[in-house]
Parts: sequence; C-alpha cells; structure tokens
Amino acid sequence: MKKRLISILLALCMVLTLLPATVLSAVEGTSKAGDATFTLSALSASCADGHTGELGSIQVTDVDISRWESDKKITIQYDVQYRCTDSSCELYDSDDSFFSYSGEHTFTDTNGEFCHKKISESFAATIPAALPSGATKNFSISFALTSDKGIYEAVHHEQNVNLCTENYYSVRCWECTGCEYFFLNADMSGDKLTKDNVYFPPVGHKLNNIPAKGPTCVAKGTVEYWHCERCGLNFSDEEGKYELTNIETDAPLLPHSYDDNGICSICSFKAAAKVLSKDGNKWYDNIADALTALDAEDAYRIEIGKDCDETITISNAREVYINKGVTVAKLEATDAEGCVVTVINDGTIKELNGYTGKVVLMSAEGTYGKVINQTSGGNVGSFLYSDPEDANKFCYYKNLSNGKWILPAEATANTLSNVKVSYAPMAYIEIAGDGVTGSEGSYAFTTYSGNTVAFTVTAKTADGEDSANVAYKWYYDGQDGTILSEKAELTIENIKVGKRTVVCMATADDYSISAKIVLTVAGEKESQSFTLSVSKTTVGIREKILPLLSVEGIKEDAAITYYLMNGDSPAPESDTVIDENFAFAQTGTGSIYAYTAETDNYAATASAPVSITVTPHANHCICGGMFNHTHENVEWQAWDGKSEIKYEQKWVQVSEYTKQGRYVAYVYLTGNVSANLTVAPKHILYLCLNSYSFTCADPSQPAITLTGEDGKPVELDLCDCVGTGTLGGSNASGGSIRIGAYANATLYSGTLTGNNVSGDGGAVSVTGGNCSFTMYGGAITGNTATGNGGGISSYDSWNAGTVNINGGVISNNRATNGGGIYAASRTHFHLNGGEIINNTATGDGGGVYCSGLYSNADGRCEFNGSTISGNTAQRGGGAYVRVCFIGYRNCRITGNTATEAGGGLYLEPFASAKIIYMGNVYGGGGTIAPYIYDNTVNSAQNNLYLSDPDTQIVFTARINTGGNAKIGVYFTGITQNGASVLLNSLQVNTESSAKLYLDRIFCDNPDFGRLEIRKDENYYNLYLINTSDEVTITFDPNGGTLNAGDETKAVQHNGTYGEMPTPIRSGYHFDGWYTEKDGGTKVDANTSVATKEAHTLYARWSEAKFNITLDPNGGTLANTTYEVTYNSPYGELPTPNRAGYDFDGWFTEKDDGTKVEASTVVTAAEPHTLYAHWTAHEHCICGGSISTGDHTGHTPVSYQNWNGKDAISYTNKTAYVYLSQNVTFNSNLVVDGATLYLCLNGKTFASNGTNKITVNNGGRLVLCDCAGGGTIRGATKGWGGSCVYLYQSTLDIFGGKITGGKVSGNGGGGAIALDDSKCVLNIYGGEIYGNNGKNSGGAIFLNNKDKKGGTVNIYGGLIANNKAQNGGVIYSSCGGTVNLVGGTITGNNATNGDGGVINMAGGTVTISGAKLTGNTSSRYGGAVYLYNGVTATMTGGEISGNQAASEGGAVHVYGTSTFNLSGGKITGNSSVDGGAIYLNREPSVLNMSGGVISGNTATGNGGGVYIFRTGSVCNLSGGTIEKNTANVGGGIYVNPGNNGQLRISGNPVVKGNTVSDAANNVYLPSGKRLSISAAMSSGASIGITTESKNYPVVFSGKYSQDYSDYFFADAADAHVNYNANTELELAAGAKKYNVYILTDDNGTATVSGSSATAGTTIRLIATPNYGYHFKEWQVVSGNAEISNNMFIMPAGNVTVKPVFEAHSFTEEHVEEQYKKSSADCTHNDVYYKTCSCGAVSATETFEVPGTALNHDWAEATCTEPKTCRREGCGATDGNPLGHDLPSDWSKDENEHWHECERCHSKEDAGEHEYGDDNICDICGYDKTVPHTHNLTLVSANAATCTKNGKKAYYTCDGCDMWFEDANGSIEITDKTAVIIPATGHAPSESWKFDKAEHWKDCTNAGCGVIIEGSKAAHTESGWIIDTAPTYFNSGTQHKECTVCHYVTAVGFIPAKGGDIEPSDPSGWTPNPNLPATGGDNTTFIWIALLLICASTAAGTVIHGRRKKQR
Repeated sequence: MKKRLISILLALCMVLTLLPATVLSAVEGTSKAGDATFTLSALSASCADGHTGELGSIQVTDVDISRWESDKKITIQYDVQYRCTDSSCELYDSDDSFFSYSGEHTFTDTNGEFCHKKISESFAATIPAALPSGATKNFSISFALTSDKGIYEAVHHEQNVNLCTENYYSVRCWECTGCEYFFLNADMSGDKLTKDNVYFPPVGHKLNNIPAKGPTCVAKGTVEYWHCERCGLNFSDEEGKYELTNIETDAPLLPHSYDDNGICSICSFKAAAKVLSKDGNKWYDNIADALTALDAEDAYRIEIGKDCDETITISNAREVYINKGVTVAKLEATDAEGCVVTVINDGTIKELNGYTGKVVLMSAEGTYGKVINQTSGGNVGSFLYSDPEDANKFCYYKNLSNGKWILPAEATANTLSNVKVSYAPMAYIEIAGDGVTGSEGSYAFTTYSGNTVAFTVTAKTADGEDSANVAYKWYYDGQDGTILSEKAELTIENIKVGKRTVVCMATADDYSISAKIVLTVAGEKESQSFTLSVSKTTVGIREKILPLLSVEGIKEDAAITYYLMNGDSPAPESDTVIDENFAFAQTGTGSIYAYTAETDNYAATASAPVSITVTPHANHCICGGMFNHTHENVEWQAWDGKSEIKYEQKWVQVSEYTKQGRYVAYVYLTGNVSANLTVAPKHILYLCLNSYSFTCADPSQPAITLTGEDGKPVELDLCDCVGTGTLGGSNASGGSIRIGAYANATLYSGTLTGNNVSGDGGAVSVTGGNCSFTMYGGAITGNTATGNGGGISSYDSWNAGTVNINGGVISNNRATNGGGIYAASRTHFHLNGGEIINNTATGDGGGVYCSGLYSNADGRCEFNGSTISGNTAQRGGGAYVRVCFIGYRNCRITGNTATEAGGGLYLEPFASAKIIYMGNVYGGGGTIAPYIYDNTVNSAQNNLYLSDPDTQIVFTARINTGGNAKIGVYFTGITQNGASVLLNSLQVNTESSAKLYLDRIFCDNPDFGRLEIRKDENYYNLYLINTSDEVTITFDPNGGTLNAGDETKAVQHNGTYGEMPTPIRSGYHFDGWYTEKDGGTKVDANTSVATKEAHTLYARWSEAKFNITLDPNGGTLANTTYEVTYNSPYGELPTPNRAGYDFDGWFTEKDDGTKVEASTVVTAAEPHTLYAHWTAHEHCICGGSISTGDHTGHTPVSYQNWNGKDAISYTNKTAYVYLSQNVTFNSNLVVDGATLYLCLNGKTFASNGTNKITVNNGGRLVLCDCAGGGTIRGATKGWGGSCVYLYQSTLDIFGGKITGGKVSGNGGGGAIALDDSKCVLNIYGGEIYGNNGKNSGGAIFLNNKDKKGGTVNIYGGLIANNKAQNGGVIYSSCGGTVNLVGGTITGNNATNGDGGVINMAGGTVTISGAKLTGNTSSRYGGAVYLYNGVTATMTGGEISGNQAASEGGAVHVYGTSTFNLSGGKITGNSSVDGGAIYLNREPSVLNMSGGVISGNTATGNGGGVYIFRTGSVCNLSGGTIEKNTANVGGGIYVNPGNNGQLRISGNPVVKGNTVSDAANNVYLPSGKRLSISAAMSSGASIGITTESKNYPVVFSGKYSQDYSDYFFADAADAHVNYNANTELELAAGAKKYNVYILTDDNGTATVSGSSATAGTTIRLIATPNYGYHFKEWQVVSGNAEISNNMFIMPAGNVTVKPVFEAHSFTEEHVEEQYKKSSADCTHNDVYYKTCSCGAVSATETFEVPGTALNHDWAEATCTEPKTCRREGCGATDGNPLGHDLPSDWSKDENEHWHECERCHSKEDAGEHEYGDDNICDICGYDKTVPHTHNLTLVSANAATCTKNGKKAYYTCDGCDMWFEDANGSIEITDKTAVIIPATGHAPSESWKFDKAEHWKDCTNAGCGVIIEGSKAAHTESGWIIDTAPTYFNSGTQHKECTVCHYVTAVGFIPAKGGDIEPSDPSGWTPNPNLPATGGDNTTFIWIALLLICASTAAGTVIHGRRKKQR
C-alpha cells in the first residue's frame, strides 16, 4: 500500500514538472499610502533551473508617493520570503525555512492618473540568492501591484437642484484633489472636466406673487406672499429678501354655507341633517346637533341628508325623512304613535325594530325607499306599517277621494294625501278540493294524467271571515295569460302529465291578492331536445374545460351537468363529471355531453356528444404563466419526475450583439413528483409546477441543483401557472434550489417550502461566483436553517453573486441569523419589492441579515422597496446590517421586535465608512419615502439603532414631501465627525428645506435631546444636541441691519457657533462677528463656544474697495483679479484669449447675465466674478447648427477648418470639415467610400468650369451651412451632375445652395446626377436653383447605367428656377423612386418638352407633403409628366399654379402609367386641355379616391380632368372636383371621338365647376353615358351636362337601387330620375323634393307643401296635445336649417320632427298672478307651480315658508280666553283667567259686592241685609256710622311693549271707591280709565343676523325681544364682485343675504394671466447616467492549491529517503 501511495505521488510530481512555474502560496502584502491601499502579490515564481518557486510571505515596507506630484513616480519597498519546491535544488530547504530578500521598484505614471485611478502595474524581480558554496543562483518573481483607489482623496459632489442662492454643481461628480479634475463616474473614468464645466453661480429666485386670501370653512386665510418656483420658499417681499415660514392668518374658519340640498357652496361638505321648524329650516353639521334642535318646541321634522351609522332616537312626535339614497343604521322612537317616518328613493333604514308608527315608502323617480328589519331578515316593501297586535295584519293607504287602495308600488308624494290607514278587504285565499294540501295562498295537488280535477276558492279577511264582493280569475302561472275560469270554481278535464302552477287572483274593493296551487300530474314524460356547444374543439392539457361549454334549446329550465364519456355512449352514473376544476391530464381525444335533470314536464335527457382534441401544455408564456409578461408562447413537455427531460439546442441572445448556443427545455409537472434534479452547464430549464408538489427524493440533497462553468452558464425559470405548486422537502443547504457558480435562478410563482436544513439557506442557497437569484413573485415560507438564512442564504461568492427581491412573499422562516434572508461576503443584495414578514432569527436579523457588503464591485446592500414587518430577533428585528455600504430608499420597516437592540434596523457600520445612505450608496438623486417606525424593544420605540456613535445618516436623495416618510433613530452618542444627519449631498441651503427632514426624524433614545438645524459652510445638516448646555448669543449689527428673527441664536457650550446671520450695510463690507464692538476677537462658524454665559457678538465693517475675479470661462488670462471701487465705473477690463472662439465681452453670469462695459458702475458692494462669453463653431452630426440647427437631439461634434484645397484627413473613413474661405477648385473633390460632413460656413465652393464633387463606391456626403449664404457653384461644361456626381453613394443636403451647374454634353442633371440604382439623394433643407440640365433634368438626373434609377427623397428645402428641355427638376428614362415629402419646388421649366418638375418613364412617384407651384412646361404636364409604366401616388401636399402649354396643367398621364389620387390639393393650374389632369393614350388611368381638384383652368376642354383616348379610364370613387373652369367640361370632359371611360362609385363630389359662369361639371358629348362601376354611398354629389340636351340620357353600369339623390342636372330644366325600368336617367324638368314629418302621440304637425323644388320656402305648424308644449323642430335628415318655423327647400328630401314636452310644473314664481291663497295666521302664501313654457298648473302648488302671519294675540281677560285680533281669525288659546275676587266685601251705603282685582267688575252684588243692630249681616256695613274715606295712593306703573300700565289713583279702604285726588273729591267711576295701554314693540330699522338667520328686535328700552314673524333664513344672492381681477392679481367676490346683506360666502377670482414665463437662465443639463458597475477578474486558485498539496505529499516521501545537500 505504501509503495502504491508513493507511486501515485511520484506521478503527480511528474505532472507538476510539466506545468509552467506557478506561485504555490497565495500570499500578498498591503500598505496604505495617501488615500489608497496598495496590495503587492506574486503572479509566478521560479528558480534559474525552471523549478516552481514557493513564497512564504510578502511584506510591503513602504510606498513612497512623495515624488508623484513633481515627476509622477511611485516607489514601493518590500520584503519577500522565497524558496524552490524541488528537493534537488540548492534553493530548497527541508526545514520549511525560506530565503529572504528586500527590494524596491519605481513606477512612472506616464498618464498622470495615479492620483485618481486604481493602480494596476506589474514588474519582475531577479534575486541573486547566495549559496553555501559562495556562488549565487538567480530566483525570479513576477509581481503585481494594485490599489483600491487613487492616491489622492476623491471628493463627491451631488447635483443640486436648488439653484437660487448658492453656487451649485450642475451634475453629480467626483473631484480629484490631486489633479483637480472632475469626473462623472465614481471610479474616475470618462472625460476629464474642469470646475468651470460643472460648477456654476446661483441663478436667483423665480418668484410668483400669491395674493392674500381670506379664510373659508375648510382652509385658513393666507397673507400676501411671493413663492419661489425653484426652491419652494416663501417670502414677504417681491425681492425675496425676507423668508416667510408661516403664511396662514389667525382668522378662524368660516361656518359652512349650505344650499337647499345641504351641500356647502364653498367646500362641498354635505350636511348631516336638516331640521324644519315654524321659524324656518336649518342644516346641521352632525346628527347630534340636529337631534338637539329637533327637541325644540317649534321643530316638527328632521331630514337625514347623508348616511348615518349612529342610532337616531326620536323622543317626541316628529316627522323623520330619510332622503334619497341615504342609509340609516337604526331608528328608534319613544313616542312612535305620533311619528311619521318617510323613506324616499333608495333610502334605507337597516333596523326599525318594534316601531309602531307610520312609515311612508316614497318614490319620486321610480325607485322606492326600503326598511330592512334585521329581525325579519328582508325588505319590508309590502306594507306601509304593520299592526303591533298581529304581525299578519298589514295595512295600506286608501284614498278617501276615490276609495281606491294605494299599493306600495303606487305610493308617491302626490298620492299620499287625503288618505286613511285601514286593513285590506282580503288577507289570504283558501283553495279547497279533494286531495288539496297547503294553506293561506300556497297549495299543492297530485293526480294522474287523463283525470278531471276540480277546486273551489274562498277569499278571507285578516280576521278569518269570508270577504265580500270578490271577483276571481284562474290562469296558469308564467304562460300566455289564458283565463281558465272567472268563478270561484275551477274544473280541468283530461289533465296532462307534468308539473305546473295555477294562480287564482281575487279582487275586492279594487284590492287584489292571489294564491297558487301546484299541480303534479304523474305519467311518462317526453325528453328535452337541445344541443351542446363548445367554443373551441382543441384545448391544451390542464386547460379548464367548463368555461368552454354551453347548451341551446332547453325547453324547461333544468339543472345541467357536463360529463366526459368514458365508454361508447353516455352513462351519467359512471362517466366523469366536468366541474370548474376539470382539465385533461393527457393528450388525445375526448367526447363530452350535457345531461339535464328531470323537470316537472320533461324526463332527464342527454345531448349528442361533442369531440374535443387535447394538445400538449399550450399557450404558456416562458416567463411563468400567471404574470402578464409578453413573451412568446412555446410548447411545454410533460414530466413525471422520472423520465429524462429533453433539451433542444437553440441560439440564445446573451448580449446586445451576441448569441450563444444553449440547451433549452420547457417542462411542466403532470402530478406530484419525488426527485432530485441537476441542471447541467449550458442548459436552460423553464419549469412549471403546474399546481403539483416537487419533493426531494433524497432529502440529503437539494431538490434542484444549478452549477455552471465559465462560458457555460446554467439558468432556471420557476413558475406555477395554477398557483398552488410547491418545491422543497430537503435537509441540505439550499433545500429547494442550490445555486452554484455561473448559475442563475428566477422565481415567478410557486412556493418554496418544507425544508429543514442543517446549515445555511433553508430554501435557496447562492454560494458560487457569477451567479444570481431573482424573485418576482411566489412565496418562500415555512423553512428552517440551523445556520443562517431561513429563506435565502448568499455568501462566499468569489465573484459577487446577486440576490434581487422584486416581489413575492418571504414569511415564517427561521434561522440563527437572517430569519428571512442572509446576504454576506461580496453579495450584491437589492431589496426592491415584495414582503418579508413574520420570520424569526434566534440571533440577529429577523427579516434580513447583511454582512460585509461594502464594495461597489464586490457587493452592496440596497433597501429600495419592500415591506419588512412582524419579524423578530435579538438584534435587528427587521434587519441587521454590519460592515456594509447600505443604501435605503423606500423600504417600509415597521412592526418588528428585538430583544436587545434595533427593533427595526440594527446598524453596525463599516470601519472606514460609518454611514447609512438615505438614497443610493453612490448617489443618484430622485426622491424617497423611507419609513422605519413602530418597531420596538421591550415595547419601546427602537427603530434604526446606530451602534457606533460616529455613524452618520447621509441623505443622497430628497424626501418625497407627499410621501409617508418617518424615521425613528436610536442614537448611542453624539458623533465626533460633525452632523448626525448629513444633507449637504442634497445641497440643502435653506432652513425651511432642512426642516422637512427635521420633521421626519425622531430620537428614540431618551438620553439625548433633539436634532437641530445647522449650516456647515454652504449647506444645512442636522446635529444631535444636549439641550442642557445651550448658550444664548445676541447679535449687534453695529450700524447695519439684520433680518427679523436673526437677532439671537442658541448654541452649545463647548460646541461651535455654527452658521451666523449676515447683516447688511450699504457701501460697507461685512468683515465678520467680534466679541467686542471695537477690538475683540473674531468669531466664525467653527469657533468654539468657551463660556456658558449669554453674550453679545458685534458686526465689524470695512470700506467697500475690493478685488473682483475675471473668469475666462474656458479661455486664458494672465491676471484674473482686478481691483474695483464700489459705486465707480469698472474701467477698461483686459481681454482674454481662447483658440477657435470669439470673445463677446465680460458678463455678470456664466450663462446669460448683463454685459459689463468700461463705463458700467460697480453696484455690488462685495467681491464678485465676471465671466467671459464666447461664440464657438460647432455642428451637430446631421449638419445643422447648434444654436439654430435644422435638427435637434444629435451629438455635437467639432468640425475641422478646411481651406478647400488641402487634402482632407479622415478618421475611420469619416471627416467633419467647414470651409474657411471662398475657393475655386481646380480638381474634382472626390469622396470615395468614405463619409464627409461639409459645412459651407457661408463661403462659396466654386468649380473652375469643368470640375465637380464626386461621391463614389458607397461614399456619403453630408452638406450643411451654419452661417447662411454658403454656395456650391457647379461646372458649366461636361456630361451631367455639374455640381455633384453620385455613383453607388449617398448625398444628404441639410443646408447651403447648389447653383450655376450647366450641362454641355448628352447627359443631364444641371445640379446632381445619380448614375446607379444604389444612389440615394436626401434633401432636408438648403436650395437648389438656377441650374441648366440641357436635355434632361434641370436639377436632378437619374441615369440608366444599370438600367434602373436611383432614389430621390425630398423632405424640405427649396428647388427653384432650374430648367431643361424635359423635366425642369427631375428626369429619368430608366425608372427609379421619387418621394416628395416636403419642401417647395417652384419656378422650374421644361423648355422644349414635358414635365415642369418631373419627367419619368417607369418607376414610382409618391407625393405626400411637398408643394409644387409655379412651374411650366412647353408641352405636357406643367408639374408632372408620367410617360410609360409609372405608378404615381398622391396622398398629400399641393400641386398649384403650374402651367402646361398644351395638355395637363398639373399632371399628364401617358400610355401605361397610373396616377392614384387619395389626398392633397391640385389647384390653380392651367393648360389648353385638362387644366389639372390629362389622360392620354391607352391604358392611362386616374384612380381618384380622395383629395381635391379645385380652381384649375382649361382654355379648351376639361377644367379639372380631360379623358382623351380609347382605353383611358378615370375611376372616380371619392374626393372633390370643384370650382374648375373650361371652354367645355368645367369639371370633367370625356372626348367624343374616342372611347375613354368615366366610371363612378363610392362618394365622389363633382360640383361647382363652370363654363362661362354656368354650372358644367361632368360634360357628356352626344352618345356618351355615365357608368356606375360599383355601389355608391352617402356624400356623393355629381352634376351632369349633356351636349345637346337629348333627354333622357340613361346611365350604364351596375346599380340595383335608386342613386338619383347622388346626381343632379347642371341645367335648371333637367333632373336625374330613377325610372320605371329601374334605371338612372338624366331627364327633362326641374326636380321636386319631398318633405316628411315624423310625430308621436304628444302632438300633431302640418307643412305648407309636401313636395317642392329647391329654393321654395316651406312653412311648418306644430300643435301640442293637452298637457304638452312645443319645444323645437329637429331636422332628422336633409340639408335644411329651420328658423321661425320655416326653411328653404334644399336640393334633396327633408325629414323633420316636432319635439313636444310634457308640462313639467317645477318652476316656482312668487308673483301675484300665480297666487292661489294668501297667508293667514297659520298658513303660508300658496302659489300655483308653472312650466318653463309658461303654462300654469291647475293642481300643483307650493308654499312660501315663513310667510304665515302668526296670531296677533289679545291677552286673556277674566271672561275671555287669549284671542287672535286678526280679522277673520278669532282663534283662541287657553281659557279665560276668571275673576280674581278678594275675600273681603266692598260696600257703600246701598249695597255690598266682591270687586275683581283684575277687571274691577262687581260680582255677588246685593243690598244690605240689616239686623237689629243696623249692621249688614253679610258685609258688616254699619249704617249708623257715617262713612269717612280712608284713602290709599296706588302708584302709577308705566306701560311696556306687552303689558298695560296704569295712572296713579286713590282707593278707599272702607268703601273701595276710587278717586283722582287725595281729598277724595273727584271719583273715578270707570275704573278702566286708569289703564295705560301697552305700547307694542318698536322694530329696529336695521336687521340683526347670525350665520343662518336674520331678524329685527324691539328698540324700546328694556325689551329687545325678536319681533314676531321677522326671523327667517337667509336668502342667498349670486356672486357680487368686490375687487376685479387683473392680469397679475386675483380679485375678490362674495355672496350675501338679499334681505339683511349678511355675507354668506367669499371667494377669489383667478388672475387673468399674462405673465411671460422667463427662460431658465441656468443653461445646464443634468447628466443622469450612473457609474457602471461590474466585477473583477479572478484565477482558478483552487487548481494551484490542488497541485501544491500533491507536490507537498510527493516531497515528503522523497525527503524520507535522502538527505539534503548544500
């Protein structure tokens, strides 16, 4: 065994000797220098004998970068340990010791970029190793030196969008502090930019005035302010000096202003309810207030205006209205008997339990209110209210006027008056007969077919008594309504089999009820007859079948079941039922039938079967079924988990330009599968779970394993088209999917579950390099890992694996770290969407765990989206992130918990970057809405936990102010690095902008106070502070001024002063703040606050004499500083230089600004910068100008100067040149196979007479002229193409002029010749004019060198005044293609031939947009001449004003050519014949389907079209020919001597054409007829003239209907008629047209004449029926305009209809003429309603609320009750007061009495009754004693408004007599005379009011009561303008009460507009491109390690047999 082992090891050693020398130990050394970390590693090592070397260690002892700045050199010093691995070598050491060497190497930075770029250099070192013998032996090492970045710091500058007040960077960029260049990419790649390219001064605010606004009911008022569109700040002044942080006023909100419908007119808020009372109506905001108001004594009704979830309790007898569409949850009434509940139109009361009052279900629009009693479980629509004593008794309304019952369906607001409630005359019906069962309306009876049956019916009342006077009617339910009997008895003989229902209807007192009896008749039933339909007969496996099936022809409704036939015939008891889940499981053919159950009248029946073919898994998109990805459909193969998957080799697109061969398979499961699947390299598997489970056969292996190779990747797309499929069941890492190197997996749907893994990655493991896992949908749930990553694990990715979570759910997974996801070690982790919920980590990271993702190239950690919720862990309940660069954008982390720290996100930062980026890690801008809140530790907020106090939150994207952004932060200390929250990347330069962030960030840690805003240099950041150490600073401006609010500031003791205000003092320069007013120490933002005491700082000033900076802005200037004095002229400023540019002067802004002259006065009181402005010479590649170019959107390139003589230098066969001088060229300018962009630059490029520009062999010339006036002057001698000659090449013309070319030979093309079919001429602009093509093509010649023409595309430009004998512009005798899309072609001339513009033989011509105008021809075709074989099409454009001397003013069509006209205009052309178009020779064709031929003139025949020869055809199916003139045939002329044809179809228009001002449209010579070639349609209109009026002229062709309306005769004495032979003919006599009237039952109409000739006046009369009024006339058809019931008869039939409307009495006019009755004490004024037509209703009325006079009460007296004084009323209230009699008697000498103390009447009067003692026995009067009056004064009382007063008087105590005086001498016999009457109230002159009502009160002293009847609700006016709007400011308006003028609403009138939007002065365009990302190349180190192990083992064996010799 030992020998065998030795043999194997020796063999391995032999193999090693054949391999090249390789480093056997992967060692490297690192060192820091500058900002970079250098790494020195070995690439290879060997001794002089070629043996493999081994390195023990590499130490970098020093990297010297000190010489880089001076001579661009870097030196590295290193120590290395080395030895040979061959034991026979002198450099081998058996004791495992190494030789040592110290060396150094110097690199030269030839490009000067080591300052900012990563270094990657290599060098070789040869080491002379000293041997024991004294000799030396060389040992060679190949080294590689790399750095992670440049040696100088790169400063990142973010693009700033706030340009107003601070300098700004126009793009996101990185600045190298070594070379001071700027770069747009983080890796410092790309173009070098100077600071001038990216850094610009502020542009100022862009302010808009916002006028002041008053408060409304929903918004507070605002002051006037100015708003900046750029930065969003508000200012109190129009100059933007004083910022406003609050624009709202303190005025309170206004109350809602409700309209009649309870809608607030200001904010549209809907009121809850309206309460009606005697004093008026009022809407309330809520139900509670309304119910309180309802309790008032005078309130009588509440109307519920919107849905109410509360219980509404009515405690008094009130009316309740539930308005239209309103739902009330519950209604209760404590006094139900007095209540009326009205439910209107779809209104609903959900619960009205136990209510016994009156319920009205009212309809106003056809639907009824309803009450849903939850106890009875349904709508109560069959009664209006029910009897609480007997639930079976339902009551109805009965009309007292006519005695008819009003059923619920008939109850309306109008019918529910003058009614009483009563029980119906019938409650139910009893049906009797032998065998009848049932009761009270529902009965049944069973018998056999052929029998005779008999029944008797009796109607019963609710009390069970027989109803009287009942009529009966029997009929079958649901059939034709045939009456079986109209008696109480029914007999049916010979009854048939089946089941049917008989209805008996009973009617009494106009009230009807019914009962039903179901007849079941036994016997044999017949089968149904129906058919089964299938929407498609071919389906795919697993396609649902049930939706495809339907039946037709069912006679009686029956349950239908569908079956798959298992045998040869239908057998429902054994066949397979087709339910909603049924789908075929295999391919083939199946038969399906429908089966109906037995019905009452038919037996169970099966339909005829239908065959369906089943194909494989079809129509499955390759991305995974359930998602709407638009991929191709492919055919999928079924897989049972056992058979081999068949892969098909395909070419797959792997990059934009590359395809590679792959093996591809599309597979779906056909059932549950137990397997382990490995996908091999170069294979792509699309796997659909298809609702089944895929479980591991071997749980020790993953379900699916993916491992690719370099260049041979593997891919898996996993989906589940049904939605219930699962994959899992493994104990191995990556239980569902294990992803190795060069492998990618994507999950679209399906569930990865059931894995219980010993290790990492419960469901998915990503462990290789160049690999990825992407999740769009589906779920990863219920997995467990003993290691990390319960759902997904990604780590040890040697070349940056990627995990992208874009959607789906990751839930209920469990692991040690990363309960949901674990991403570590160089992984690219992107969380973009989906949900991560309810996962658990026993360690850290309940939802997500990220570690070591700190490099853009090797890994990153981005939280861009998704929701992380409900997860738990020790630390980082939602997520745990350590040693990562983390970017956080819109992820939502909430509801997570941790036991120790970081309930939401626990951050353990990277040592050199203690940062969490809110935004992208590497910038990117945009807006974000981060949400980290409501996460807890021990129930306390603990959201974002910063474990290191120096960690900073850095915003690289702006907060979305409209988003729900909220971040809780647990700070563990105050950072020593400055701000805790950095905003300077966003360049936040205002406190208000910074406050947006301050308001969204909260401190979770109670040990620290708050965040505050501070300004660092230019921008604001947020600092964590301790408020106990604050110190107050007072700023003294010392003669200057400060903004309000800047006088004091709070700072931290031992902190810095931070940003301080800048005061203003005209003419002075602010030098800073000092501790003393004079002297003292200067204090700046960075000065430490040394004292705890409050103190004052003083402003210091100096005179304003200073240097300004002159920025050459790309140029050069020796001295860029220049001293100026404030308020003095600038003086002469120096002039800078810049190659290739002109200096325009000095300006105040880098872009735009104001020019500064020597005399300009310095108005700025501080140093500033002036900028040089330049004008450059640049072009876009298409040939236009940068500033005014012909095209936009192209890349600007610099053109090189060319003198027109020197050779042009091409780069990659392309050159850009501009002409710098006028040139006459003496030799051809040849562009041979190359591309030349030539700008004429306003110069002339002239031929010497014979030479020209030649473009050959695939070349391309692009011609432009940026300056204008540039000209190419062509040759005057030669064959053709006198300016430019093309052969197999292209010419693009964007600008410039081509002129002066002249052909002297036999060729053509005075300007340009195309000498091959591959030639292309594109004209976009410029001019081609004044060229002479001699024989052919004044401008352009298409030659026939290859018998085919080239292509000419004209898109724009001007082609003018060219000439040739044929084809004034273009000539071709060999075909070709001409496309006229745009441009103008004018003034060209065919001097001795045809075609003023085009002369073509063969090929195609398309005119879609050009203008051909003012061209001439000496013979044919003023513009276009089509000779033979040409197809020309015109869809747009214009051919106008052209002239031909003979034929075809616009177009001449000759021989076999065709002209198709479907659009555009041919107008104003002229010739002898065919003013527009001339058809010559057969078979010339004009097909006109559209377009316009108008205003053309022929001095001969055919003003529009001339059809000349036999075989010439004009097919006219559309378009318009009008306003043309000729001698004969103004529109179309058909030559009489030949057999040319005019064929009519469709809807053409030929009218308005004339001969000598007379109509002459289509001219038919004698013997010519019109031919109708196909059907005609609406819109056609064709006039006809015949030569000799030889009527009738019969049409020819195809027509089967009357088309006469489409034709008319030009002559007044003829018309077109459809004769008795069903032929169209032109007949004699004017045509009459008919008038038709359509009416309905609402009125009648007549017409003055039912038929008339055109031009006759027609009068119409409409008469409405009773109850209707005439509204208007409608023209149903015909061209008539009705005015004042008349119209002029057009040339066509007319159908009219009178419209009658039923009177709608909806208008309410309070006018005396409409008054029905006047108001009295208790009734309002009543008026009749009117219709809008003025009709007055005889029955419909309305009351005017609040007009009732109310009673004028006279106070009650002793004998009369309180009585109304108004005439005719006499109403009383209460009882008489009764006399108020004293117990003592009043008496005089004659009698005694009781005198009423109130009215003083004598009661109980009687004479004295004396006894023996002369004393009255009753009253005690002693007649013997003379009476002496004992008078007592009764004081006077003043009268009040309502109570009487009294005068002073005296009463006698003894006799009760009254006297006026104290002596008793003047008796008052009428005791009422002392009463002073009540004064009555004195109403105030002005109205008093509140927000709802107005009134007048009494002005009498001490009264003040409201005058009765004066109180009423406001009546609102329309809008009244207070301040009219201007162009710049809004106006104001208000509404007010028309009575008291209370303002009920206020509003603003928008400004009229008129501000001119200023242009954006910034002049910059942001570059949104992000730096590219990618991975590093690596080597297969594992191979080397394997060889090292083998070599070591072999060396060990050998070492045992020999001794080392040295």
